[in-house]
Amino acid sequence: YQRLYLKKGAKKSIIATSRKMIEVLYVMIRTGKLFDSMPENILNRKLTQCGLM
Repeated sequence: YQRLYLKKGAKKSIIATSRKMIEVLYVMIRTGKLFDSMPENILNRKLTQCGLM
């Protein structure tokens, strides 16, 4: 939203963000898979790089 807001304004940014969220939900329902923004192996690698693991 924040990146779009700078380019397109508040109203269009809200609509674009909402549309993207609806697309993600539709695919999740259609496929039966849960949304995973960061797979566990990538998360562990990033945590290790930051010294948190």
